Amino acid sequence: MEKAVAPENEPSPEPQVQKSLQFAVRDGFFFSVMSGVGESYLGAFAIFLKASNPQIALLAALPQLVGAFFQFLSVRLLNYLKSRKKIILYGVIGQALAWLFILSTPLFSERRAVSWLIASVILYSVLGSFANPAWHSLMGDLVHSNRRGRYFGRRNGVMSIAAFASLCFAGLLLHRAEGLGRVGFGFGLLFLIALTARLISAYYLSRMSEPKYTPRAEDHFSVWQFLRDGRKTNFGRFVLFTALIHFSVHVSGPFISPYLLRDLNFSYLQFMCASAATVLAQFLTLHLWGRFGDQFGNKKVLTITGVLLPILPLFWLSTTNFYLILAIQIFGGITWAGFSLSMGNFVFDAVSPAKRAQCSAIYNSANAVGIFLGALLGGNLSRWLPKQIDAGFFQLSLVSNLQLLFLLSALLRFTVSMKLLPMIREVREVRPFGAKDFFVAMAQMRPVSGFKFNLFTLGRERASTVLKEIRRPKEKEKLPVTLGDRKE
Repeated sequence: MEKAVAPENEPSPEPQVQKSLQFAVRDGFFFSVMSGVGESYLGAFAIFLKASNPQIALLAALPQLVGAFFQFLSVRLLNYLKSRKKIILYGVIGQALAWLFILSTPLFSERRAVSWLIASVILYSVLGSFANPAWHSLMGDLVHSNRRGRYFGRRNGVMSIAAFASLCFAGLLLHRAEGLGRVGFGFGLLFLIALTARLISAYYLSRMSEPKYTPRAEDHFSVWQFLRDGRKTNFGRFVLFTALIHFSVHVSGPFISPYLLRDLNFSYLQFMCASAATVLAQFLTLHLWGRFGDQFGNKKVLTITGVLLPILPLFWLSTTNFYLILAIQIFGGITWAGFSLSMGNFVFDAVSPAKRAQCSAIYNSANAVGIFLGALLGGNLSRWLPKQIDAGFFQLSLVSNLQLLFLLSALLRFTVSMKLLPMIREVREVRPFGAKDFFVAMAQMRPVSGFKFNLFTLGRERASTVLKEIRRPKEKEKLPVTLGDRKE
């Protein structure tokens, strides 16, 4: 009989595991450098190439959709090779080299350049997505279940400061290149840096240790089984929620860049500041969300941030002032920090270790479908939505018809959160949360001290924590269900 995977609630005290987690932080740092100087400016690069709004929507959504479905091939190959590191390295090194295709975009004529860029980013996304299921499976085995919030909060904090610094560097470089009339050269230099950073990230991934991976036939289930029965499971309801949230967000999300650069005539420097404000706010609050999630549960973080998400696009309707937009971006960064962290950690909590790779592929694919359909809807609506509304006595002139997409996105987010969040339940035993806990937590928030902690100690525990440590919660007794849910 094949040996089962070790239970995840048995921490691994081996020194190589600790080193692996340190290497994972360094991998995240250089991944974020790539993202900050590369991915964050792909939309701006498309605008530089004179892409239309529908083309920008395709650039934001189609690569993720195609890439997500390649994750199922990745899971099959993983079960054949039984080596998560090999799958991860194949994908990551390939993703690094895909920047060469993006770099070659200026060699094409203006009519074909955007199409080549979209095709190149699809290849880039496919190779990056190929590594995702194996990475989630590996990290789920390495990080103890009761410390995931803190570990990934710290890791994501390091990633955020790397992304912030990279965004700033890239924005300043493009601002300088614009002054010299060499914007195309500036983008090329940024994408070359992105390629190098991803190769360094691959080096640190190659140094991580890998617990033995032994797939079992009984742990496999098909996508059809999930579509048929997933709604009966907690994980299935969670996937439906996140997919519809991604759909709602991407009705307007891909059009933030053209709204700022085209409609509001932001400079590259202003665009950089707006992007960096979000990343900085995420960095300052990630460790707080992580500790909060460890104690009160990831479902509680999802609920709090899920209620705030619908408010964000409404702010875009209220102002075009650069400084107020910075404030909007900061609020958005705080909200998205908690939502993204709890969303990722909930997958680790809700899914049994043996099914984590398969469930990761399904989760990412569902989100990619939501992203694609949302961007497709937004791209088509942007063609005919009016810039001025005249209904008899009521007249409204908009800066851009894209503002109507922001309003639609807000309504969709609100509907999804109110309908589906109550259907998801916490899967760990966590501390009850009341109004008193909320005010205590808010009173003790010190994002600036968190900034110093993360920047200079890079993840060591602070002597005085924002929220007190509680005893390690025990896993609940669970009823037998299928399709990825833990046995609950």
